[in-house]
Amino acid sequence: MPEAQVLEGQAGETAGGASREMADLTVGELLAEPPSPERSPLFAQRFPVPVEEYDQLKTSAREHGAEALAPGDASDVQLDEEAAAEPSEENPPEDEIAEGLAPAASASFEGISQTAFRPPDCTVAVGPKQVMAAVNVDLVGYDKTGLQQFRWANFTAMFNPVLPAGAQLFDPKLAYDHYTGRWIVCIAGRRANPQGSWILLGVSQTGDPAGAYWIWSTDATVNGSTATGNWSDYPMLGFDTQAIYVSTNQFAFGGGFAHAKLRIFNKAELYGGGVGGSHTIRWWDFWGLKNPDGSAAFSVQPCCHFQGVGGNPRAYLVNSLFPSGSSLTLWTLSNPLGLWSGGAPALAATSVACRGYNLPPGAVQKDGGTTRIATNDTRLLNAVFQAAGRTQRLWTTHTSAYSWPGDTEARSVVQWYEIDVPSHTIAQQGAFGAPSRHYFFPVIQTDLSRNAHVAFGRSAADEYGHFRQTGRLATDPPGTLQGSASVIAGQSAYTGGRWGDYFGIGRDPSDSRTVWSYGEYAGAGNTWRTRLNAAKY
Repeated sequence: MPEAQVLEGQAGETAGGASREMADLTVGELLAEPPSPERSPLFAQRFPVPVEEYDQLKTSAREHGAEALAPGDASDVQLDEEAAAEPSEENPPEDEIAEGLAPAASASFEGISQTAFRPPDCTVAVGPKQVMAAVNVDLVGYDKTGLQQFRWANFTAMFNPVLPAGAQLFDPKLAYDHYTGRWIVCIAGRRANPQGSWILLGVSQTGDPAGAYWIWSTDATVNGSTATGNWSDYPMLGFDTQAIYVSTNQFAFGGGFAHAKLRIFNKAELYGGGVGGSHTIRWWDFWGLKNPDGSAAFSVQPCCHFQGVGGNPRAYLVNSLFPSGSSLTLWTLSNPLGLWSGGAPALAATSVACRGYNLPPGAVQKDGGTTRIATNDTRLLNAVFQAAGRTQRLWTTHTSAYSWPGDTEARSVVQWYEIDVPSHTIAQQGAFGAPSRHYFFPVIQTDLSRNAHVAFGRSAADEYGHFRQTGRLATDPPGTLQGSASVIAGQSAYTGGRWGDYFGIGRDPSDSRTVWSYGEYAGAGNTWRTRLNAAKY
């Protein structure tokens, strides 16, 4: 298998840490105007190609045609045979085996309502008693019945002691570290004048998500300690037993895509509040990541790892190709904490052949006219590594395109993969959708028994944009998902801005068979709304 060793890597550090809790907020911070969503032209780029070229590619993606699939793959996409809106009241025979349908919802309640930002960027973290949800740019904690427990004024208030003046925050990510019982908060920051870019990171000081946090602002314009003219977009968050991983897409200020970058933080250093009175922390950066075929890697997703503790285990990341492909790039990170032990981490890439994927078309919606819901590109939207017994698998998903026979145009579909990590091969994979309907922004999570849960959005000419979920039992036929079920219906056309850019998902540490998801749906009056949902096999 072709491998590409990434040689560039360098250490960096910051001394800007602080302790922060809600009780520290001043009256001025509590009463401050909400952050502005205005985006400077310096930050216009979001893709590896110019916006104009991307728009042309998206328009072409609507064309109905044969799909480019990897050799030997079946061309079929699995048809979503939906779960009934209401369960049957019939009494089935004792010996009848029920047909596979989406996992049963055990809780469902409203999340954060629309802010000034579009899209919301839904992200979630689940602890033993609380669920923490975030959007651009608010952070709220709930109990598991939906009762609000706490709410930060916004992310600006949370990070104010370390936030550079004039910085605008965006793209939040949350995680619950089930190994240590800590909560992780990550968000990007940028400033047009003077130019600046930061990755802001917070970790709870205890298991209480409403309590105190250690917070830092790390300079995202540097590669290690070397200055560049680049800013960070679309932070992606992962963790394992040793480290926290934040990867980003780097763009030139006012220019195009530069490269993908990975930043490694030592969990023990963060959870201890850094070093000394100034709370200094260090990091290790890899940048200029390339796929084994020599193309630039884009949106490299670090895994949330579920495995045993101890030793110096490898960590894993994964990305798709842009704008289409028939392989994924699996990254293996060895010695992640090498910087802190007198050495250096090592990162290697391997190509994993998979079924083909293509740039998805924008999604048709009810009453939307010519305005489509943005489905973005083929970037992978989350990644989970699970070591169960001697089985080591990586699960990931994204939005692709498929032309259903007899349909009038291509449709966006959910495409998902289970990678056997030791052999660098696909264990199973599938694509999932329905004619005339668009599926978009999927996220995936396994439970302790290796059952998988998938949450996503859907719309059609007779459906408003809404939130759905499905999944598969480990014993289901390979490459299949069960019929999906609606989490909540959309209420109107959504024509006022971007959708997504991602949904959130996470396993419940108090019940390892329950998975929580957090997604967007179209609210009344051209607004976005969000919903939290728990499901269990």
